[in-house]
Amino acid sequence: MFSCSSDDLDREQILQNDCKITQGISPNQDGLNDSFDLSCLADRSGISKLEIFDRNGVNIYEFSNYRDEFVGKNDDGDDLVTGSYFYAITFQTEDPEYGSSTEGSLYINVEQ
Repeated sequence: MFSCSSDDLDREQILQNDCKITQGISPNQDGLNDSFDLSCLADRSGISKLEIFDRNGVNIYEFSNYRDEFVGKNDDGDDLVTGSYFYAITFQTEDPEYGSSTEGSLYINVEQ
């Protein structure tokens, strides 16, 4: 039988492997998943810029030195509607998992 003590595990490696980009947020101010929290990536590689695009490719949100500020509002402060959006992240230093940049989709659910 295989056993593994905490001494056998490299803490930094575990933290790196747990640093994932969420696929959705629900900015309904219930304290759960209200923002696009990328603090793990910000701590690991730094986020130079986060851009959010609507389904037509229009840039609706942009933030430099990003951590977890996006809460389902565009740059003008207007609430976004429920639906799929897209993101582009540019890192300050090469990320061990995502490289110098990454893109993906983000589902925003604003239903109460």
